[in-house]
Amino acid sequence: MINEENRFNKFRDKILDVFLIEAELNGLNEKTLLKSAKSLNVDKTEIYRYFPEGLNEIKNLFFKRIDKEMIKKFSKLKTQEMKIREKISNAIICRFEILQKNKKVVIKIFSLECINPFRVLRRIWETADIIWGLAGDKSTDFNYYSKRLLLSWVYLSTMSCWIDDKDKKFKDTKVFLDKRISEVLLFGQKTRKIKERISNQEISNKILNIINQIKSIKT
Repeated sequence: MINEENRFNKFRDKILDVFLIEAELNGLNEKTLLKSAKSLNVDKTEIYRYFPEGLNEIKNLFFKRIDKEMIKKFSKLKTQEMKIREKISNAIICRFEILQKNKKVVIKIFSLECINPFRVLRRIWETADIIWGLAGDKSTDFNYYSKRLLLSWVYLSTMSCWIDDKDKKFKDTKVFLDKRISEVLLFGQKTRKIKERISNQEISNKILNIINQIKSIKT
């Protein structure tokens, strides 16, 4: 049973690998998914056995892969002496380094998904939650939500910079990220002070504005 499940998941990954190549060339759509499957001798009926929800499911599988790679990459860093903000920064850069391999596809996904802001919000919220977990956050009160909302804004706004960053080492992105973290992320006892200046609603509006900017990117 376990072997069968492993074979099933490995083949899903194989389809995803082909899909990422095809999507960069032919766009992010069901037709590309079917073409990817066909190249692996999987017919139209069988592809929906591997991905019952079609395009949305293969996109989710892609980001789950990114999450796993980010966690693995971050775990290799010497984080024992890092401050929380350094852990946050390094985790985000780790993610961009991984996303860089499929940058065109990532831009296509976000520019298309921005039509549905709540889907984007949920996706970046999940990313923020993982990153805070890597940073060692164990909060369960109101701070839990505030921290993740603020980090969602930091991550998404930095992504808008990363999209235009042509430098292989993300020089501009790293500078931009450092400024965003300095401006709004909450660390330790500074949490209350920043809450007095920035409301969750204001951060939500900032995120929606960035989503609208990404939506306008031509893919």
